[in-house]
Amino acid sequence: MSGSAVDPNHSPDDAQRDQPTIWSASEGQIDKLGYFALCIAFSWLLVPLIMLLIRYLQTLLHHYELTPQRLRERTGILNRRTEELELYRVKDIAIEQPLAQRLFRRGRIVLQTSDRSTPVIVVNCIARRARWRSCCVIASNSAA
Repeated sequence: MSGSAVDPNHSPDDAQRDQPTIWSASEGQIDKLGYFALCIAFSWLLVPLIMLLIRYLQTLLHHYELTPQRLRERTGILNRRTEELELYRVKDIAIEQPLAQRLFRRGRIVLQTSDRSTPVIVVNCIARRARWRSCCVIASNSAA
């Protein structure tokens, strides 16, 4: 028997998932302030409070993770969905700062990609946008 055994349950995707995380964060709640204020104003109806809780959880559980090869986006409360974008597909990166996000030193990153399933990815309400952008550029250059 040889000294190196091959694990039949190990797939090449497992090696890619074990890549170190460069950056990781959840989507910020700042972008939903108007929605939250409207729900609170009509909270005496009880339905807006349920809507507020659902929107809060959706935003809280919207998570981004950047590795040297991929950007992962996880969404969902009960049913989780993970979308992966290989960074070599990123063609353009734009940083936007709507007024509400700018007041809280947040911003939105818009990625134009050559991916057919998601040609535009919006990473919303992110702190330290410039640092995130430079991490993404470095990672995409190393992926190419």
